[in-house]
Amino acid sequence: MQTLERKIRCEPLQIRDCGLEGFRETLEAQHKLVEQRRQNEIGDMVLIVEHQPVITLGARQNANKLLVERDKLAAKGIDVVDIRRGGGATAHNPGQIVFYPILNLQELHLDINEYIRTLEQIGIELLEQFGVKSERRKDFPGLWVEERKIASIGVRVSRQITHHGMAINIQNDLSIFEAIVPCGLENIKMTSVFNETGKKCSMQEVKDNLSQLLKSHFKSEIIIHNSKIKRLPDWLRRPMPTAGEYSKTSDIVGSLGLETICMNANCPNRGQCWARGTATVLILGNICTRGCKFCSVAKGKPKPADTTEPGRIAELAKKLKLQYLVITSVNRDDLSDGGAAHFRDCISEVRRQCPSVKFEILTPDFSDCKTEAIDILAEAMPFVFAHNVETVPSLYKKVRAGGDYKRSLNLLKIAKDKYGGLPTKSSIMLGLGETDEEVEQVLKDLRAVGCDRLTIGQYLKPSKGSLEVLKYVTPEKFDWWKQRATDLGFDWVISAPFARSSYFAEMKAAK
Repeated sequence: MQTLERKIRCEPLQIRDCGLEGFRETLEAQHKLVEQRRQNEIGDMVLIVEHQPVITLGARQNANKLLVERDKLAAKGIDVVDIRRGGGATAHNPGQIVFYPILNLQELHLDINEYIRTLEQIGIELLEQFGVKSERRKDFPGLWVEERKIASIGVRVSRQITHHGMAINIQNDLSIFEAIVPCGLENIKMTSVFNETGKKCSMQEVKDNLSQLLKSHFKSEIIIHNSKIKRLPDWLRRPMPTAGEYSKTSDIVGSLGLETICMNANCPNRGQCWARGTATVLILGNICTRGCKFCSVAKGKPKPADTTEPGRIAELAKKLKLQYLVITSVNRDDLSDGGAAHFRDCISEVRRQCPSVKFEILTPDFSDCKTEAIDILAEAMPFVFAHNVETVPSLYKKVRAGGDYKRSLNLLKIAKDKYGGLPTKSSIMLGLGETDEEVEQVLKDLRAVGCDRLTIGQYLKPSKGSLEVLKYVTPEKFDWWKQRATDLGFDWVISAPFARSSYFAEMKAAK
């Protein structure tokens, strides 16, 4: 009999369409809802609204720059309101969509940085539906179309409950922004969907599409098979990270403008690793040239390598007092050396400023420049050289369409041959539909090319568009695979549900 499958939502997100409403009225409603959410009298909720003309001034006083006197603005029917959200001056008027999430971040397992990134991702996906490609800009929350700003974010979080939110320009009169310096950024040009496309949108369609995106990003689905709920197993549940060292790591990473794979891949170990004062640095930007379905890193056209990045990573190493640093990168098929020289430069600069630091690099497959890349990286030895095969060959087309299993094995072999005694390392995910026989063969293939170290972990769906989990592998089975890998000759193995390539990598320092 065919298995019946359907999806429901646990504690559905409430969406309230407030229509066209004055800002002060909406603000008062937010304050009441925040207190109700704090007392668990209501569940998570989002208010969607178009505002009558208003300029709002945030908590960052040096970013609140009015260019027109308040009485003159009032004469034009533009209200001015001082509020306690993050950021500086911004403006709202009809034709701009604004949404205010009232969410419990602790229950959603999000910290403030993740929350803001989620708002940005919702905006990116919404704008794309109406023909506008937008992107983030480092250190400037909101969304941009090249040098033009199309969406602004200003949030406040009080005892884990959010309010205020995000405004996206759809087809509003942009002249209102001429009365302010938006977000305190001089010479900034604002834009809208209409400005970029020349097309008018149905605001109701915008609201409907936004509602669906909010629900998909802020509430996970529960899959029902034959009326039985398939919940996340107990062994895959982890508590939220607390303050202390976690917050310190988060603040340092953020202040230096660095990317981490911890954040970009929604790694489940982030809380544990950051609480230990360690993070895996993601270099060469956070835009990948490939679109692997197991990964949540953004795909698209990346920017040129940032020559200031090696110095900022060295500063991270000093501030966190790192003794072992794992560096990885997105795929950079647009670069002739695949980004190898930037890896080298990052290691060299950190080593210059922090001579005691040992390194592990987790590289892409360097596609058509493997030999050249390996030669370039040799200038930065010693390090542990890691490259992940990720899954079994039969699943590459579905899981890792831009990769090639034999190419990955060949890269590990070239590295082992070139670097001699330096350790090589790889990783594989379980739960995507592979068989035990296929996994066994991958382990044998890795040993055949001299791979010394191995991690085996559970695949967990990192984002809405990623592949579904087909099986949750038990801890006992992971223990079995650890023993099998050891028997095959790997000298360092972590096999556990939460194991990832850089998980506790420092346990066995580079030789």
